[in-house]
Amino acid sequence: MGGTGSRRVSFGLDEDEKVTVIEGVKLSEDVLRWMKQPQGADSNQRPPCPPDSHKQQQNPKPTGPSITEMHEELRKDFERQQALVQEQLAGLAQRERETAAATGLDELLPNLIIEKGKAHEEREKAKMLVSKIMWIPLQTSKL
Repeated sequence: MGGTGSRRVSFGLDEDEKVTVIEGVKLSEDVLRWMKQPQGADSNQRPPCPPDSHKQQQNPKPTGPSITEMHEELRKDFERQQALVQEQLAGLAQRERETAAATGLDELLPNLIIEKGKAHEEREKAKMLVSKIMWIPLQTSKL
């Protein structure tokens, strides 16, 4: 971590079986200053841990929602979003129908949609052909 020489570091497990560094690490000035602060000076500091005897007596209770509750909430959120999208699509379709009726394009609209679809397909086929044509010279040059 920035040093060119090798260092010997010792690790150990605490009572919660978390890996901690026992010796061999030099702490920065900021960390040392933070560690020297009195307990009341830092409002973000956690209260001291209860003794081990209290830990054994208490049963660990899960906090927050369970996995099934989270899945249910996600499903409900998805359904709400899907309903909103369907509502927006229905509104767009209604506006298109109103616009077509106002301009007298009611009868032409289905044919226009079909023609636009065919034109789009032709453009896609042209792109595919161009990419195939570009691919062929690359293949022959490798031979």
